[in-house]
Amino acid sequence: MSSLPPDSYTARRLEHATPEHLHLTSRRTFIGPIPEGWLNSHRKSWYKHYMQLGGKRAASFTAATPSQPTIRVHDTTQQAPLMEEDPRPSSQSVDTQTQAGTGATTTSTTSLLRSQRGSRITDPSPERAAEGGDAQHKQGSRTTDLPVQRDGPAHQRPTDRLDRVANKLQTPKVRFSDATRLQLRNRAQRLATRGNFRSSKMKPGELMKMDRMLVKIDVTKQLIREDFDEKVSQGVETQSLDKWREFMVVCRKHENGAVLQLYQTRVIAAIADKTKKKKPKVEIIMGPKRPNKANVNMFSSLDKMLCIWTMEKGRTYIYYLRPQSGAASVEWYTFLSSVLGRDRARTLQVNVPDLSVSLRLDDPFKTLETSKLLAEAAEGDEDALAKAVSDEQGAAGAIVARCLEMLKQSPEWSDVLRAWAKDDRIGLAWKRYDRLEWVHGAVEQKMYGTIAMQKTHELELRPKDHYPLQAKTNKGHIVDEPSPVEGFLVRLTSQKGHARRMGKMLFKRLYFTSQNQYLVFMRPSRAKPPPPPRIAVKDDGTVPSTQQLVDEIPLTYDIDPYPLENDHIAWYDTEGSIPISDQLSHDAEAADEAERNTSMLIGADGFINMCDIARVRKFHQGADPVDDSLESGSDVDFHDDRTDDVDGNTTIMDEDKTLELLLKNGLVIRLQAYNPTAKLEWIKRLRKLVKYWHHRTKDDLNLFKSVREQNLQALQIDERAEAQVGSFAYKWEVNQSHASSLMYNLCGISSCRTIHMSGLLFRKPRRHTTFTRCYVILSAGHLLIFQDTLRKSVTGQKVVHIYHERIGSVDLRGCYLYSGLLTENDLLYQNQTFDSNMPGHHALPRIYREDNGWTSTDEDAMTTFVIWHAKSKSWFRSSSSVDDARTAERRDSVAEDRGKREKTKTKLTRVSQLGTTGRSVVFKARSRAERDHWVMALQVEIERLAALSEEVRLDEGR
Repeated sequence: MSSLPPDSYTARRLEHATPEHLHLTSRRTFIGPIPEGWLNSHRKSWYKHYMQLGGKRAASFTAATPSQPTIRVHDTTQQAPLMEEDPRPSSQSVDTQTQAGTGATTTSTTSLLRSQRGSRITDPSPERAAEGGDAQHKQGSRTTDLPVQRDGPAHQRPTDRLDRVANKLQTPKVRFSDATRLQLRNRAQRLATRGNFRSSKMKPGELMKMDRMLVKIDVTKQLIREDFDEKVSQGVETQSLDKWREFMVVCRKHENGAVLQLYQTRVIAAIADKTKKKKPKVEIIMGPKRPNKANVNMFSSLDKMLCIWTMEKGRTYIYYLRPQSGAASVEWYTFLSSVLGRDRARTLQVNVPDLSVSLRLDDPFKTLETSKLLAEAAEGDEDALAKAVSDEQGAAGAIVARCLEMLKQSPEWSDVLRAWAKDDRIGLAWKRYDRLEWVHGAVEQKMYGTIAMQKTHELELRPKDHYPLQAKTNKGHIVDEPSPVEGFLVRLTSQKGHARRMGKMLFKRLYFTSQNQYLVFMRPSRAKPPPPPRIAVKDDGTVPSTQQLVDEIPLTYDIDPYPLENDHIAWYDTEGSIPISDQLSHDAEAADEAERNTSMLIGADGFINMCDIARVRKFHQGADPVDDSLESGSDVDFHDDRTDDVDGNTTIMDEDKTLELLLKNGLVIRLQAYNPTAKLEWIKRLRKLVKYWHHRTKDDLNLFKSVREQNLQALQIDERAEAQVGSFAYKWEVNQSHASSLMYNLCGISSCRTIHMSGLLFRKPRRHTTFTRCYVILSAGHLLIFQDTLRKSVTGQKVVHIYHERIGSVDLRGCYLYSGLLTENDLLYQNQTFDSNMPGHHALPRIYREDNGWTSTDEDAMTTFVIWHAKSKSWFRSSSSVDDARTAERRDSVAEDRGKREKTKTKLTRVSQLGTTGRSVVFKARSRAERDHWVMALQVEIERLAALSEEVRLDEGR
């Protein structure tokens, strides 16, 4: 077992991925050098940043050598626990936070998902602080000096390695906020009574659960069935009573069961008091014995929208509730169902598709519900609360362990179990038609509540697959993914492919970095080049001069945060022979490398799609008419000491330093490198990348086609019915469908790559505008939008161009996502095309020629999703700020006696204003399958950001 803490960046990534996968997805190659002009402007900050992380940094970065052949190895490291950890590097020790309204700590909010580094919280523990300090100032050691591991997990029996899937570790002491502590205590009371809400000892008016949600209210005169959902809603005529607004949804104990309240404030009273000035806008009485009782159901199986409806004066009011987290939504459904007197299912069926077998688990949460900890937690013991939360986080691992024990009893499956044991990567996933929703992060943390998903989903035990690292050529040959490349270049071509401006050749200094199939570029001022293998270190601590750095930086060097040694990461020690401070230093460097790539992608100005490149070649005289008026030589200074964002014109071009990218549309992109050697290195590596991503993107599309074809044959349906079946069919109707774990892989969830998802979408930035096609890249909680087609401003005629310019971005922090039929009001129009062969079907068949004939006949609403964000902002004092202020007041009261009273500053946070309308950004995918893929990916990013914020304060009348 590694000596790295389980919440370290590397340990969390190894939970879902093998060391080989980490190595192949984190390596990069920098083609230099770094220009002197850039170093003159950024030398100090760049040097100090990397010196604080790793000193000489000889362990993670090596001088450039030809790329080594890919070596297939198996993971032999200890399996990380299945309970989630706080997603921050180990060198930045953190104190566990809680998310109000979810009823669980955010220690495990999102498995292996990088947090937003803007929210940094320090751990008051001196031991953790000392470790973090050592990690920041300790210099890394050479990987060649590390001993090769000979014994250890590699020689353990496969059954022992399978048993480690369910291992659980003790968590450090957790500090809860007042709001979360109260909700956890009430939840422990309900669990201790096996979900029997009526036997709870809570007093009327006492707060039970709360969360921020997006709410929409409709009204209808029709009677609604108890199974009202998105499918049934097609036959219900409703009228909108209130638009989408954000509220604080609070559930309190009531004489008739419970009452659901919608507040427009983030300061919530712990016990309801009629004398309070801030009253709820809406109250919904919920109880099993109330006449015209309220009902609750899961409205959408995709985005986990909740719906509550109640009868009043002959009309039915429908409340659509959308929490930011899908896991929180399902947990709310479980909770409200218990309020209405519904019993939770006591059996759980787990399918194993690789073995074509189903396992039935009786009362999988019996141990959790009968634990003595719940009784202690119900009394308010904070240690018992933390332990009870930790036990629930291990519930998913316990389910996996029980399934494996049952499978071991049959010798016929021993070969499959041994194959699974090689990588120790077995997980649970909820399946719905062709969609897989992996049990990770908040879903795994709240496994007790998410069992309600078995009404619409099937729980499966599957090996964890990642995005493929190989592609197949047309001749059947296998091509390995080459190392990404980055560096400074000078572009000699405009966006429209012209090389001349005002009679001269233009040039623009840029920084290029490849991310998946995109050659992303940005202004040099936004670039963050990686550190070289060695940086000069002065005894007096001063920053070396520009010339000293230029002399020591090699022309080309590799970036490899996870170098492999045999079958494990070279510096990731499992036997204690490497100092923990060195491992923490390397772990911090790996986390910083991931952050570096993310920040450059978010700051990108545009990209060149390598799938649009036909050839990468040397300079061709006459490829552009401007060549006749150019002289041979060099007039573009790579080391220009002026500001690094200056563009210019030239009449001289050095052919020996210039390479060309010939696009499929006939245009040519000319790029100038530092010298002929650097040019040849760029050509060699770009050719490999272009070839690989041509085949990889083609294989991705073929996977979509094959999955759809298998399901059409298995269910005996046509393409027109596929969208309806995928969205509305009952679980038993599609239990023979096929879902691919390669399509819904874990790379986006575990942040193996900088890009979570990308592709073509149709965007409408506001409701009353038209759709335009654009490229969209999802990364680290940001939705980056790039122009797809360049058109003339007057006539709108299409203009061929060489790159896609960035036109906008959406920060997903505080956003909500919904899809399906509820998006019809945002579309504002319906496709009224009439098809005589399919009456009632309004969508004609569509074909996308650029994607090898991908076809779709889905309705507009079935391909649409909406991102909602608030427009109005307000100031808010969080509970932590209030606690700090109270501590300061007590300190000042003591200092007042000495005549030294100090003024305490109030910490305010900028938050969205509740109860107001927001802005909706509408997106349309090309098919229902693509829409589902985007919704799942966006939901992962939104849940990660939602878990990092606590924007509620409990008012206890103090």
